Amino acid sequence: MRISEILSFLQSEGIPFSFSGREQEEVEGFSSLAHYRPGTFTWVKKPENIPAGFDGSGVTLAVVSEAVEGSFQNVIRTPESKRAFFHTIEHFYGEQEARPAVGQFTYIGPKVKLGEGVRIGHNCTLDGEITIGAGTVIWNNVVIINRVEIGKDCDIHSGVVIGHDGFAYTEGPDHTKKMVRHFGGVTIGDHVLIGENVCISRGTIDDTILEKGVKIDTLSHIAHNCRLEEDTVLAGPCRTNGSVHIGRNGYLAVSTVRNQCAVGENAFVGLGAVVVKDVGPGQTVAGNPAKPFLRKKE
Repeated sequence: MRISEILSFLQSEGIPFSFSGREQEEVEGFSSLAHYRPGTFTWVKKPENIPAGFDGSGVTLAVVSEAVEGSFQNVIRTPESKRAFFHTIEHFYGEQEARPAVGQFTYIGPKVKLGEGVRIGHNCTLDGEITIGAGTVIWNNVVIINRVEIGKDCDIHSGVVIGHDGFAYTEGPDHTKKMVRHFGGVTIGDHVLIGENVCISRGTIDDTILEKGVKIDTLSHIAHNCRLEEDTVLAGPCRTNGSVHIGRNGYLAVSTVRNQCAVGENAFVGLGAVVVKDVGPGQTVAGNPAKPFLRKKE
C-alpha cells in the first residue's frame, strides 16, 4: 500500500493533517513505536513517547501529533493523531472474522425481532419484547429480557445484562421491605458500545435510555430510569444510581453518581469522584464528595 492511499483516506474522513515526505513510498502493516517493525506505519502521541536514543529516520511512516518533532522520513502531522492512526488501521486492516449469525446454546424468544446482519454469540438469552437494530453485534453470555429496544450497529460485549428490574423497594411500619415491580423498559440508540459485564436496569414506569453514540466501559452499572444523552462516555467501572441524567458528551471516569443527580452537557467527572449534587454544563468536578476542580495558580 502506498502512503498516498492513506492520505486519500484521511481526506475522505475529514481529518485535518499535513504531510511531508514521499507519497509513493510503500508501507505494509502497522506497529507500535516501542516495538517498531521496519516498513510499517506507527503513531506518536506526544514527544515523551519517543524512546531515548530512538532513531526516527528508520520509521517508514509516522502519524504524529502537532507537538511531536523528529527525524521521520515520512510524517503525517495532525491534531487528531489518535483518530487518524486507528481509523486508518480499521479501514485497511479491520476485516472482521466470519462468525455464525447465532452461536450455540443461545435462546431467542418468540417476540424478539432481529434486524439485518445482527450477530449473537454463544450462551445468550433474549427473552421478551426485544428489537435489535441492523448490524448490531452481541457477544457471548449476554442476557436481554423484558422490554428492550437496541439500535443499529451497537457492540454489546460478553456478560452484559439488560432489562432486569432495578433495586427499589417500599417499606412498611415494621421495616418489612417489598421490592417494587418495574414496568418500563430499556431504549438504546445507534452506535452504542456496552463493555463486558455491564448491567443496565429497566425503568420503573418510563424507560432507562441510552442515546446515540454512548460508550460504557467494563463493569459499569446503569440503574433504573437513568438517561444518558448522545456521546456520553463512562470510562472504567462507573455507577449511575436511579434517575441520573447525564447531558450530551458528558464524561465520567471511574465515578459514582447519586440517585436523581444531573451531570450537565460537556461536563467532566474526574477519576474516582462521588457526585452527590448536580454538576453544571461544562463543569469539571473531582473528589469525594465531588467539587469543582480549580487549578492552583503558579
